[in-house]
Amino acid sequence: MRSGHLSKTKMIKAGQHLIFWIISYLFFILFYGRANRDYPTTVIFASLLFPLAIITGYFLNYWLIPYYFYTSRYWHFVLFLSYTIVFTMWGEVMISLFVFVTVSNFHVSKLDPASFDVVFLLVGLYFVIIGFIAIEQLKSAFRIMKENTRLEKIRMETELKLHESELKLLRAQLNPHFLFNTLNNLYGLTLEKSDIAPGLVLKLSDLMDYMLYRCNRPKVNLKNEVDYLSNYVDIEHIRYGDKLQIQFEKKGPFHELEIAPMILLPFFENTFKHGASKSGKHPFVFIQIQVEGRKLLVNIKNSHQHKGPGNNDSPQNGIGLKNASRRLQLVYPDKYSLKIKSTATCFEVNLEIVLDKATTIQNENIWTN
Repeated sequence: MRSGHLSKTKMIKAGQHLIFWIISYLFFILFYGRANRDYPTTVIFASLLFPLAIITGYFLNYWLIPYYFYTSRYWHFVLFLSYTIVFTMWGEVMISLFVFVTVSNFHVSKLDPASFDVVFLLVGLYFVIIGFIAIEQLKSAFRIMKENTRLEKIRMETELKLHESELKLLRAQLNPHFLFNTLNNLYGLTLEKSDIAPGLVLKLSDLMDYMLYRCNRPKVNLKNEVDYLSNYVDIEHIRYGDKLQIQFEKKGPFHELEIAPMILLPFFENTFKHGASKSGKHPFVFIQIQVEGRKLLVNIKNSHQHKGPGNNDSPQNGIGLKNASRRLQLVYPDKYSLKIKSTATCFEVNLEIVLDKATTIQNENIWTN
C-alpha cells in the first residue's frame, strides 16, 4: 500500500515536470524567434538549447543549492554558480554558432540579430531555469512545512499521552499514600475501642466510593471534590479530636466549575501531617477554599515545629507536595500560582487555579465552617 502511494506520488511529480518543460520549450521558441519570424530555424535552436536548460536546472536545484547554499557553504556556492553561468554562456554561444553554420549556412539574415547577444541568450535561458528552481523550492518549502506540522501533531499527541500516563502514575502514588494514613488512623481507634471508629469507617467508605468510581475522569465537578476533601477533614477531626484546632472555611459556587480530581489532597494531607502530629503546643490547621469567578483560591496554614536548616522532615520535602506541583504543571500550565511559605512556627500554602466551567451544573448549598 505504501509503495503504491509512493509510485503515484512519483508519477504526479514526473507529470508536473513534463508539463513545465513543455511550456518552457514553447517559451524558447516564442522568445528567440520573435524578431525574424523564422520559426523552423528557431525550433532547431530551441531544441538544442532545451537539454542545456534541463541539465542546468536540475543541477542547480537538486545539487548546488541543497549541498552548498542550504549548508551555509556560501563561498563554494558562489564559486560553482559562477562556473555554471560561464559554462551555460559558452554552451549557448556554441549552439548559436552551430545553428549559424549548419542550419543558416552562414546567412546572418536568417537569424535573429540577438542570437549573438550573450546577455539576451542568458536572460532567456535563466528565466526558465530560475522559474523552475522557484517552483521546486516553493513546493519543497510547502512539503517541509506540511511535514513539520505532521511531526508537531505527532509530538503533541505523544506528549499528551506521556502526560496522561504520568498523571495516572502520580494519582496511583497519591491514593495508596492517603489510604495508608487513613487505615493507620482507623487501626489506632480500633485498638482504643473508640466509639467514633464506626463513623470513621463510614467516612472512609465514602472516600473509597469517590476515589474508585467518581473521579476516574480528567475533570470532576468542584463541588464533588470539595465534598471529598470535607470528608477527609472530618476523618482527621475524628482522629485528633480536641487535641487539634481545625478551621475549615468553604465559600463560593463550587458547582459551576470543574477541577482535576484529587489535585488538592496532598496539600491537605501535608497540613495534617505536620500541623498536628509533629507540632508542639497548641497545634492548629486552618483551611480556606473560595471561588471568585473562574478562579479557585486555596489558603492553608498549619503549625509546625522548626528543627533547623538540616531537617529533612520539612513540610516542603514530602513526596505529596512534589507530586501535586508536578500535576499542576501538567494539568494547568500557565493557569496556576503556587506559593509556599515556611516560618519557625507556621507553614502556609497559597494556591490559585483558573478552572474551566462545569459541563453539568449541580445543586449546591453554600456553607462555611
